Amino acid sequence: MNSITYLENSPGGTLPQGPTQTQPKKEKDKFMELLLLQMRSQDPLSPMDTAQFFNQLAQLTMLEQLWEMNDRLAESTASQQLAQGSQLIGRHIQANTPDDGVISGLVEQVRMISGEVLLQVGDKEVRLDEIVSVE
Repeated sequence: MNSITYLENSPGGTLPQGPTQTQPKKEKDKFMELLLLQMRSQDPLSPMDTAQFFNQLAQLTMLEQLWEMNDRLAESTASQQLAQGSQLIGRHIQANTPDDGVISGLVEQVRMISGEVLLQVGDKEVRLDEIVSVE
């Protein structure tokens, strides 16, 4: 039976989230903590320059936009990889895997787990990047 299985990490119907989803949030939190610490510890008689403060806020906004673009790019890449894998259902492939060596057979199923596309070939799973030939 040929099929595509799509496993989700979140109930919202979005693509599985990879490391790019959590890392920027940590960096954003660190940046915000540093900014708040700087504001709390400033000398009341000599406060931070307003222009400098707005410059830092603008930098934070730019970083947030870059992180959002990075997240969208990762989602797009995952979708493209799943589409590539689904086109291989019913095709004969040969793959070179680190654990099992050379695997050859018919792709029966494609699924995505944590942003990684896996092809079911017999009782083995092959990553998309391990394929060396397609017939």
